[in-house]
Amino acid sequence: MNNIRNTKTFRVILSILVALIIWLYVENIDPSIIPLQVRDIPVEFIGEDDILEERGLMVSSDKNVTVDLTLEGQRNMISSLGRGKGIRIQVDLSGITTTGQHSLEYNIIYPDSVSERNITVASASPYRVTVDVVELYKKSITVRGERTGEAADGYMAGEMTFSEDTILVSGEQLSVSNISHALVSVDLTGATETVNQAASIQLIDFNGDVVDSTELRMSADSINVSVPILMIKELPLVIDFVSSPGSMEADMPHSITPRTITVAGDSKSISKLDQIVLSQVVLKEITQNTSYTVPIPIPAGSINLSGETTATVTISSMNLETKTFTVSNLSYINEPAGKTVSVVTNEVDVVLRGPAEELETIEDFNIRIVGDMTDVTASNGNYAIPAEVYVDGNGKVGAIGTYQITVRISS
Repeated sequence: MNNIRNTKTFRVILSILVALIIWLYVENIDPSIIPLQVRDIPVEFIGEDDILEERGLMVSSDKNVTVDLTLEGQRNMISSLGRGKGIRIQVDLSGITTTGQHSLEYNIIYPDSVSERNITVASASPYRVTVDVVELYKKSITVRGERTGEAADGYMAGEMTFSEDTILVSGEQLSVSNISHALVSVDLTGATETVNQAASIQLIDFNGDVVDSTELRMSADSINVSVPILMIKELPLVIDFVSSPGSMEADMPHSITPRTITVAGDSKSISKLDQIVLSQVVLKEITQNTSYTVPIPIPAGSINLSGETTATVTISSMNLETKTFTVSNLSYINEPAGKTVSVVTNEVDVVLRGPAEELETIEDFNIRIVGDMTDVTASNGNYAIPAEVYVDGNGKVGAIGTYQITVRISS
């Protein structure tokens, strides 16, 4: 046994056990009181955003207040606090009902692992927290937008819209009353489609300077902003000509003023357009040189960047000649079932138009007139019905104007 006690290993183990016993005594049994200094503990103010606001009050003094504490307790209690980072200081504002300066006590909140009864506050700086309370002033502020950057080449930005047109700002009257508007900014650099984003808010005073909003309250920290991005496109103006023999588009010079307009609209619809059709013109109904004005139809949802709202259309028949023929070859189609139909009209003067050399080849017997009874009722009597003029054997000559013949229906 004596040999074991004299060994080096035994002496090392014994030293460790003695050290452990001493440490346990110091940490858990030692009744001596030791101090702990905790500096710059931030003060938390409770009740300002709800209770004080309901009373129309607010704290105007600097709320970046800190407290220094010197705490005392048994070693094991002080050790459990570490460096005091878990300690919090709270000031309850719910008891304030009037404006002015108020000196308030604060509560020290310890971590859950520490009992407040085992800790003593040896000293504090300060012992109370003083706050200045003023009336809470509120003002509705208009939201304005600012664009930065440019949309991609060939595109433009439309009107900016906001999820909220105004926000409510609260604070000291002097600060709030000096606010002109709330500004949100959107970057459109290279945009080719509608920009939607939540934009942060800056408060701007009447001098155009940014307002420090640290001590102000806003009903929203950001505003949802939408900016449509429109494709710009130049579109030619055209007429939908209905040609027929003697009234071919190629033989009737025409002009449109302006020839094009520039529009801006949603790229999904604008990109599919290659022209704007002003109107349809049946050329055989144009019996002389004519000029007229027609509204320019702008594609739905688009903006007319050019500004012109009407176009002037001029149509000429200067490359063609006319000649009048008396036609007696009259007939009809689509007569009512079970009825007897006879043609009352004996002959019709017809004006044909076409190249001069072609007109010279036409004789009366080459021309026939066919009436259409589709819209005629089956009642007996005389009816004027629309008629088409046909020039057999010549595709370059045709009638101009409109024609009708009279038929009689009997049983």
